Amino acid sequence: MNMRRRISAVATLFATSALVLTGCSNGGTDPGSGDGGDEQYDVGVVVLDLQDPDLAHMVEAMEGTAEEEGVTLQVTDSKKDVASELNQVEDLLTRQVDAVILQPLDGEASQNAANRVIEAGIPLFILSTEFAEGSDVEYESYIGVDDTLAGQMQAEYLNELMPDGGNVVFAAGIYGASWTDRRKSGFDETINDNFEIVAEFQAKGSRDEGKRNMEDTLQRFGAGEIDAVVANNDEMAIGAASAIKDAGRTGDIAAVVGVDGTPPAVSAIEAGDMTATVRQDSAGQGEEAVRVVHAFLKGDDIEDRYTLPFTLITEENVAEFAQ
Repeated sequence: MNMRRRISAVATLFATSALVLTGCSNGGTDPGSGDGGDEQYDVGVVVLDLQDPDLAHMVEAMEGTAEEEGVTLQVTDSKKDVASELNQVEDLLTRQVDAVILQPLDGEASQNAANRVIEAGIPLFILSTEFAEGSDVEYESYIGVDDTLAGQMQAEYLNELMPDGGNVVFAAGIYGASWTDRRKSGFDETINDNFEIVAEFQAKGSRDEGKRNMEDTLQRFGAGEIDAVVANNDEMAIGAASAIKDAGRTGDIAAVVGVDGTPPAVSAIEAGDMTATVRQDSAGQGEEAVRVVHAFLKGDDIEDRYTLPFTLITEENVAEFAQ
C-alpha cells in the first residue's frame, strides 16, 4: 500500500525544547577544589565509530567547544570493536588524561573498559549510549538521549501513518548495544498490534550492510508484502531505501524510517526515498559533554544525567532541517 501523508501530531507530542536534568552530583572522584583558574585539562574521548557521519559531526562539535573551554581533547575510535575499545581506554590512561568520555559500544561488554577507568581513579563520563539496565558502573554523569524514546517515536509515526497496520522489516544495529536494544524495545512496546515484523536483520549501523540485507529481503518478499522499513539509525535506513529504489519498489513501500536526523537522511526525505527520521542533536550532546566535564574538573557541581530531546522529521517539516 502507498499511504504516505503528512504527519505532525507525533512531532508535537514528543519534541521538547529543554534539556532534562536529573540529580545533582559531584561524583565519586575528587576533581580538586576551587574554580580551576586557567588550568588546562586533557580529556580522553572514546567514540564507537568515527566513520559514522553523525558521530564524526558530534566529535567536530566537541572539538569546537573544547577550544572555547580551554580543554584539550584526545579523541580515539573503538571502531565498533570491544577489544579495541578497551585498548583505547588503556592508552588514554597511559597518557594520564584528567577525565575520560566514553561512548559505550556494548551495554554489557563495555563495562570492562568503564571499570578500568574507574579503577585508575579517573573521572568517567558516558556519552550518547548507555550501559545495560541494572549495571552498577559508577560514572560521574551521562550526557545523551533516551534511546527508548526514539523507538517509541518511530512506532507512533507508523501508528498514525498506517492505522490499518501492515508488515514491517526491521533493520537492527548491533545486538547488545544499548542504542540498538533500547530503540528496538521502545518500538516493540509502542507499535500497534495490527503491525507484524515479517523480517529482521542486523546491519551493524552500516549503510552497505543495510542495503545488502534489504536486497536479500526484497528477494523473499514480493510486491505488497512489505509496507514499512524501520531502522535503528539513518545509515541503515538510507541503505535500505537505496535497495528499494534500485528494485523499483519505492512506490510499493509506504514508509522508510530511521534515527539520527543526519544530512544524508534529510536529503533522502526531500527526495522521497525515506519518509521520516527521528533526529537527535548529536552535536549538542558532544558540546554539552565537554562543558559538563570541564565544570566537574573545575570543582563545580554537576547533574547525574543530562538528556537532550528528539525531533521527528517528515516531509512536512524537512525544509527546516535541510542544509
